[in-house]
Amino acid sequence: MASAFDELESAVAALERASEGLEPGTFDVAQAKRAIDLCTRAERLVVASRARLARRVEQAVGWKRDGHRSAAHWLASATGVSVGAAMRSLETARRLEELPETADAFRAGELSESQAAEIAAAASLDPTAEGRLLDTVRDGKSYREFRDDCREAKLRAADDQATTQRLHETRSVRTYSDGHWCLEARLRPDEGARVNQVLEHKTDELFKAARAEGRHEPRDAYRADALVAIVRGEVPNKPIELRLDGDYAALERGYLEAGERLDLDGIPIPVTLARALLGDAKLVLLVREGHEITKISSAKRAIPMPLRRSIERRYPRCGVAGCGQDTRLQIDHIIPVTEHGPTDKENLWRLCPHHHTLKTIYGWQVVADRDGTHRLIPPDDTEPDERGPP
Repeated sequence: MASAFDELESAVAALERASEGLEPGTFDVAQAKRAIDLCTRAERLVVASRARLARRVEQAVGWKRDGHRSAAHWLASATGVSVGAAMRSLETARRLEELPETADAFRAGELSESQAAEIAAAASLDPTAEGRLLDTVRDGKSYREFRDDCREAKLRAADDQATTQRLHETRSVRTYSDGHWCLEARLRPDEGARVNQVLEHKTDELFKAARAEGRHEPRDAYRADALVAIVRGEVPNKPIELRLDGDYAALERGYLEAGERLDLDGIPIPVTLARALLGDAKLVLLVREGHEITKISSAKRAIPMPLRRSIERRYPRCGVAGCGQDTRLQIDHIIPVTEHGPTDKENLWRLCPHHHTLKTIYGWQVVADRDGTHRLIPPDDTEPDERGPP
């Protein structure tokens, strides 16, 4: 009786023969579509088998004897993928050991590696989400819808503030060359939404100008031109308007419950981050109950120009005592909007980006000293009694 190893060798040999003899031009459209389905299933079965085998090599630590720095470096070398991709494959394989239902679906070819990775990441935080997310795949939802469901499950299961902090701490921009100069950015969702709107507004301007002149190029080409134009100082005329769409009950409560979501320009975000945005005059809030929009709040927290100028004059530097930074200052509500803080001169100040992040993302608290200055203290700090009431 042939062993599993022998069967694997035979299957690969059969695939080699099939690939060598494949002539797509001899297929009609129906056959070509069916052949794609067969290739997809074969690919999934092979990828799932490879992941389990790679996990076996990782556990045996054989990669050390071959001189590799890690199992991921060994796998990258053996398969011709990036180290990052190899790390993700191994991480998925490790997580699936605790998720037998998803592991069985992956092994059976029901899931792509990307689908298995998304479910594993979400279900490792919330095991109760595993069956629901598998059903999402089986129901034929698009990958984007499925991915958003997985991200929502992770947001509900993870510590909300820790998730917001992680999104901030893992921000990065990487440049490299493949003949072109390439840019890869990972930004916190609110910052990314601002960057994306400016870029898209400028792209629209260039696209319309090109069409008026009879020029036709892919939109991505105009987006590249727009990025260069923005760097040169040619900012678009259209203002930024962020759109927060979600359940207001979650904003008031401070966490998401099943069936609730908060999207910023279509991207699911943590409640902590959504709350931090509520004082932004550029924010449009679409309040939902279930699937129905019950209220639209547009620029209700906008700061009138006289009040804005008064705050700018009152705080020429960061309002935190001892900071002194006088550039890129951001107007902030001392008592947050979610705690019914008013938009008036006594409840507004200006903060540098660093202190604004500490307050809104990391939960640092505002303390007023007797001389009228303000300080920020960590959320777990206890103020000595002799400082008096804030």
